[in-house]
Amino acid sequence: MKGTVFAVALNHRSQIDAWQQAFRQAPYNAPPKTAVWFIKPRNTVIRGGEAIPYPEGETVLSGATVALIVGKTASKVSVAEAPEYIAGYALANEVSLPEESFYRPAIKAKCRDGFCPLGEIAAVNNIDNLTIITDINGHEADRWSTADLQRNAAELLSALSEFATLQPGDAILLGTPQSRVALKPGDRVRVLADGFPPLENRVVDAREIAEVRTVAPPPHPHGTLFALGLNYADHASELDFKPPEEPLIFIKAANSFTGDKQTSVRPDNVDYMHYEAELVVVIGKTAHKVSREAAMEYVAGYTICNDYAIRDYLENYYRPNLRVKSRDTLTPIAPWIVDKSAIPDPHNLTLRTWVNGELRQQGTTADLIFDIPFLIAYLSDFMTLQPGDMIATGTPKGLSDVVPGDEVVVEVEGVGRLVNRIISQQTYEETLK
Repeated sequence: MKGTVFAVALNHRSQIDAWQQAFRQAPYNAPPKTAVWFIKPRNTVIRGGEAIPYPEGETVLSGATVALIVGKTASKVSVAEAPEYIAGYALANEVSLPEESFYRPAIKAKCRDGFCPLGEIAAVNNIDNLTIITDINGHEADRWSTADLQRNAAELLSALSEFATLQPGDAILLGTPQSRVALKPGDRVRVLADGFPPLENRVVDAREIAEVRTVAPPPHPHGTLFALGLNYADHASELDFKPPEEPLIFIKAANSFTGDKQTSVRPDNVDYMHYEAELVVVIGKTAHKVSREAAMEYVAGYTICNDYAIRDYLENYYRPNLRVKSRDTLTPIAPWIVDKSAIPDPHNLTLRTWVNGELRQQGTTADLIFDIPFLIAYLSDFMTLQPGDMIATGTPKGLSDVVPGDEVVVEVEGVGRLVNRIISQQTYEETLK
């Protein structure tokens, strides 16, 4: 699988029914109004025949489903047009730890090594009434029908392409029921459905796997970009949040990336779009269960990004929702990396943002709630970081709205200045014609 693997939560009626009461209480207060998206990063993707690592002391659940495979570039595709953009489908297993909340990104539950087996693409024309079976050690353990999904494949492709341009090879996992099948080391898991080759994986104690991956990760234009929410106490208070007790980490989709001296699109009819100047840490070598003391040895260097957000679209589900953070062009990132030897102390750097020459944001990495060694140790404890993966460390206070015509410059001391201009949705769409 060459592209981004998107997945949708709460897309089966049994999930909505199970969470109905909770969704009407704090912090949710209302059921989700739109599809709840998340990303399965490249470390999770394995093929049929490879082993699913079982983390010690955890409960691991199988989530048999189907993946829609995008066949050609898709932007703002209607439901009626969606079948033209689908190359085919593949069986998938959205493996997860139990989910106790949908309020925060479930990166520790969803993004562990080997937690996304993907099968071979099959030319199945209609999957809107497909029975999906989970077989454990030769015995049927579960079956469900795609007829019970809230949104079908065409509706999901249309909803995602409304704000994210999908590329050939991208995949969309269509969802799972509330009830999942518990796994244990030694199990042979098979996902079955008519018209598809079986997807089979063994479950192996992670401690017995010298190399979590048996094959190299697939080619990727960027490493995975992990981003931090509320990692400066002053920024958390600016948004009326308490500083987090555990890192709030989410993943930026590849469609959101753009570069220096490029443009970013402010969608039509939104009230508030803001910048976020961030120091980005670039991983230099494979990191798995790295100690905090050794973490800096795995850093290749640093770059800078501007993590724009559209706050109009923020809902209290998998915060921040992809509609807020992973829209096309909303992540300008510098094309250069400053070697770590040139930055003696990355925890004492000034960050600044100017809008049309006016200084609007200023802070220091000395105020990070979770510092760089902690973040590398935290992530690598439950997933393998690869060379080229990046960690955007968060932004200090000083947010303000930006509009078409604005020039936004973000700077990190010693790393450089990243220049970006805001354009309207109409102007952007005209450039695509």
